[in-house]
Amino acid sequence: MEKLSDIIERKLLPFVEKPLRYTGAELNIIRKNTDAIDLHGVLCFPDLYDIGMSHFGLQILYHIVNKRERWALSRSFAPWSDAEKLMRDLKIPLYTLEYYSPVKDADWVGFSVQYELQFTNLVNMLDLAGIHVFSNEREEHEPLIIAGGPCVSNPEPLAPFVDAFALGDGEQTIVSICTVLEKAKKEGLPRQKKIELLSEIHGVYVPSLVQTQKVGNYVVPVDGQRVVTAAKIASLDTENYPEKPVVPLIEVVHSRLAVEVMRGCTRGCRFCSAGINYRPVRERTVRDIMEQIRCGVDSTGWKDVGLLSLSTADYSCFSTLLGEARKVKHRKHVSLGLPSTRIDALSEQQLELYESVTSTSSITIAPEAGSMRLRKVINKDFTDEIIFETVKRLLDRNVQTLKLYFMVGLPTETMEDIDAIVQMVSAISVMVRKKSRRRVVHVAISPFSPKAHTPFGREPMASVDTLLQRSIYIKRALWSFKNTKVSYRDPQITLLETVMARGDRTVGQLIYEAWRSGARFDGWDECFNVDRWTSAASKLGVNPEIYLQRIPVTMKLPWAAVSTGVSEEFLLGEAEKAMQQIITADCRKDGCKGCGVCNSQIKNNLQHDEFPEEQPADADKASLRKTSDQGVFSYRFIYQKTGSLRFLGHMDMVALFHRAFQMSEVKLAYSNGFNPHARISFGPPLPFAVSGEREAFDIVTTEQFDKDVRIINSFLPEELRITGFYQLTDREASLNSSIVAAKYCFEIPLANRSDLIEERIEGLLSREHAEIIVEKKGEKRIKDVRPGILELKENSDDSGFYALLSLKPPNSCKPSELVSLLYPELVFTDFMVTRSNCFILSHDTYEPL
Repeated sequence: MEKLSDIIERKLLPFVEKPLRYTGAELNIIRKNTDAIDLHGVLCFPDLYDIGMSHFGLQILYHIVNKRERWALSRSFAPWSDAEKLMRDLKIPLYTLEYYSPVKDADWVGFSVQYELQFTNLVNMLDLAGIHVFSNEREEHEPLIIAGGPCVSNPEPLAPFVDAFALGDGEQTIVSICTVLEKAKKEGLPRQKKIELLSEIHGVYVPSLVQTQKVGNYVVPVDGQRVVTAAKIASLDTENYPEKPVVPLIEVVHSRLAVEVMRGCTRGCRFCSAGINYRPVRERTVRDIMEQIRCGVDSTGWKDVGLLSLSTADYSCFSTLLGEARKVKHRKHVSLGLPSTRIDALSEQQLELYESVTSTSSITIAPEAGSMRLRKVINKDFTDEIIFETVKRLLDRNVQTLKLYFMVGLPTETMEDIDAIVQMVSAISVMVRKKSRRRVVHVAISPFSPKAHTPFGREPMASVDTLLQRSIYIKRALWSFKNTKVSYRDPQITLLETVMARGDRTVGQLIYEAWRSGARFDGWDECFNVDRWTSAASKLGVNPEIYLQRIPVTMKLPWAAVSTGVSEEFLLGEAEKAMQQIITADCRKDGCKGCGVCNSQIKNNLQHDEFPEEQPADADKASLRKTSDQGVFSYRFIYQKTGSLRFLGHMDMVALFHRAFQMSEVKLAYSNGFNPHARISFGPPLPFAVSGEREAFDIVTTEQFDKDVRIINSFLPEELRITGFYQLTDREASLNSSIVAAKYCFEIPLANRSDLIEERIEGLLSREHAEIIVEKKGEKRIKDVRPGILELKENSDDSGFYALLSLKPPNSCKPSELVSLLYPELVFTDFMVTRSNCFILSHDTYEPL
């Protein structure tokens, strides 16, 4: 029987977009002897690998579980449509990246749910895995299904599919879950007993143990049952952060080292679920943050570092952090990013420091509402004057793109508030235009979506027509400003998001029916299809509009069986303050506001400066000297690229080598400018799905290179290896200009080896012309590749053939073009192809590199 790994390698990976999404060949991946572990879990992310590997929480949980010797945690991600179709056709089950083992064989499967429109992907992954979708249908041998993440703060829509929910911070909860399941497994306890034991863990909600009833329009929990409160950790301990995060081999949404600065926000925006879910504020020390940056850069080679929090500018030691970050930027040639920053909160000194560590060419400001009245309603405490002053300061600092974020459909909103958005943007557009005709303003408009556990959680969502009309009104009103671009979100997507966010268990049936109709990746514009959902709702007799209406204060909420720790009384009080336009100050600066989340162990944990801010030392400044002022040395490296890495794109491979040299502490020479680049140049890229036995790249260093290449190889995937190097003379030409041809070896599929390859080769070589049709940028043209076939011969063992092909246009011939001529009935990826060497032309003779 063919091994699952072989089927994946030969029948799946060659035929999908971005095959490296499905291989798991990353740097710092953790693989254990599965025969020697006591508990195996799989962390599933219900979205693309590109999204999931950008999520920092996944790295934390992966580290916490795998650092225990007897536990293993592997990963699986939602396959894109092309991969899903092939997997279903070939009967390939959802598998783990670490072991190529079926997900269904694990002891437990956890889903990290970050967005409401990932719900159908969760169902799809269960089905692909061969696990019963509904929890009440699962059999004894099937793994326990657990879900966590911000979007399970209302777990009810997913309750039909999930055995247990881990609410709140996951660091301690996941250890408790694994401890309970390991013990239960050793004792041979039945599946139901394991589920009951999980319900005893703080922060774990088991929906099957909660009785519900229909009251009015909603399915709600029966009175008198235990309310499960989300777990909170008192401090952000360094031991929970990975020293060696997993590094994707391909470009993902956030290809950077993620470093958490603090967790939680108490500014109290009344529409914001994150501000409620992540309370209280817990800050890390500057020392811990900087140590993680240093260790992370050394172990990953990342050149970009993201300092993460809901609002990094609110960090108590922000000035000190920026000063220390500036030093690391200079020493290690890394770029610092602060993706979530309230620019209006920055002092002039902080703005100067901020500008020194990250590019300020594009900055986002989020007024949310155009009028001061409406900003008071949502608890945004800054005036128009503050916004305009902030814009002026940014324009004075050479900001080229100013991004503004507004919401429409907020509670109490009128057309006067919409006009206020137009007036504010108009004034800002004029300010930007006066500075420069090249500078631009981007305005993003999003519909308000009421979320569970927020002060606005009972408010209605405005109709799709109203939201669309107001968004279009803003766009048309700003049409005359040529430097201003307005975009708005499809309100139908927000409608579905709201149904998921405020739904009850009935919505679970809607999710299932929509999934059966083909719903996948509903948060992606190209995949969203509202007709699937309306048809599913009609078939079930479900009216989605009931989840968009105002929920009376007297009505019990569908999510009443769980709590974030913030009391319902506080939320109702904030909703009342909103109607009276009363601001609630930040409890970090104005004392406790009685939200209910804090206790003797869990409270705001703020830091104080540990050391004075310093300017970069001379040594740091010296690192920015021009390369031309330093001695430089040039080297040529030879490397191999084999196995599943034949699917690795050229630019992704280049990034791997960059990171490996960074981790090996090779003193690379850098270009000049704000974002200096290492001086590395490569030969002709390998075609897709082609291995390379003797490839080359050149580097320039500021010191003599005397390291063992095995050190560099230790920071590369196993299937990418440096095999040698030598120093270059000043007169040697670049690789791209000197390499003119390459030798390729083609392994014919077993089923086709009986064909007479010799006759095919002779027939092709006897032709004066070999024309094919090629397409570039939508235009088709005829190309004669015969001059590019320099040599073509059959292997002695009839397993295939080899060819010397020209790489220089117009007389080039790609290996895929050669295959199309010799075997028109096959596709290129049916063959195993290796580029064995590259050649230079010397005195009319092709010489190997």
